[in-house]
Amino acid sequence: MNSKKSYQTYVAKYLSNEMALAAKIWFYLKNQINPKTKHELNTLKVFFNSMKVNEKNKDIEFDTGKAWQKLQERIKTESYTGQSRTAFIPNLNYFAVAATLLVMVALSLSVWFYYNPKTITLANMTQSSTIIRTLPDGTQIFLGENTILEYPVRFAGKTRTVKLSGEAYFDVAKNGSKPFIIKTSHADVKVVGTSFNLKTSNNEVHLKVTEGKVKITLATNQKSALVQAGEAAIASKNDIVTYTQPAGETIKSAMKLLMFQDETLDNIVRVINSTYGSNIKVLGDDLKDMRISVTFDNDISSIVNILSVSFNLKVTRSPDGTIIISR
Repeated sequence: MNSKKSYQTYVAKYLSNEMALAAKIWFYLKNQINPKTKHELNTLKVFFNSMKVNEKNKDIEFDTGKAWQKLQERIKTESYTGQSRTAFIPNLNYFAVAATLLVMVALSLSVWFYYNPKTITLANMTQSSTIIRTLPDGTQIFLGENTILEYPVRFAGKTRTVKLSGEAYFDVAKNGSKPFIIKTSHADVKVVGTSFNLKTSNNEVHLKVTEGKVKITLATNQKSALVQAGEAAIASKNDIVTYTQPAGETIKSAMKLLMFQDETLDNIVRVINSTYGSNIKVLGDDLKDMRISVTFDNDISSIVNILSVSFNLKVTRSPDGTIIISR
């Protein structure tokens, strides 16, 4: 008798969601093994849910204890006598199994999310500003107008893959074991560590390499070409034409306004130093990690002044040309 009451108590807690998650998983799995208990539990669940609906329709606050008593009465009146069964007494082994399953599920989800990180979409729809973004690997990207870039919050797997529509200048961080790949509508661009300008359109992809080597591969027939510094390439649907690159502008060299959106001060200073050949240093980890959104004129003196005035920072200039930013 006590075993039967104990079983009913577990059923009531399970149906009313009053069990801990591990215990609920154990109870469910235990009752799914035996076809008879599986059928009984499903039947009880139908009764229980129908009673909850009826109580809610009457605008009466639902009480799981009273509902269980009514459930027992209803089962009796509808000739559901609960045929003889073996009472289920909790066993710590089942809780251990349930806990193990939970850990395995949690680990599986963690692995899945690690290798399928969230994608960020960055769009520059301005007419005069160049949006500058530092990727998780340290790669710097200068986005021209009407350009969309998609990249992950971290680079998982064997490659660093992004998608581009529009025009951008890439200064790719070197990593010989993890190539950087840019996917466009017509071709894929693969590099290890180099600098280049890439422009996509409806019919072609234009590439100008300023440093290092870049491999470009057509999406249609997998035809590829290796483009070196000082060279350029035009990739159409079925062919790639390479030529010596004439002196010309890139997104980076032609920018008038530098726009940073929610970037750390450390990343902003790194971009400024690499762009202007300056030697700006930031003192203090808290200051380096400070995230700001700011737009600068294409002038190093203006940039330093805006940083000092807008964020109440101290600027010290050394005789060797080093500029130190501190609080």
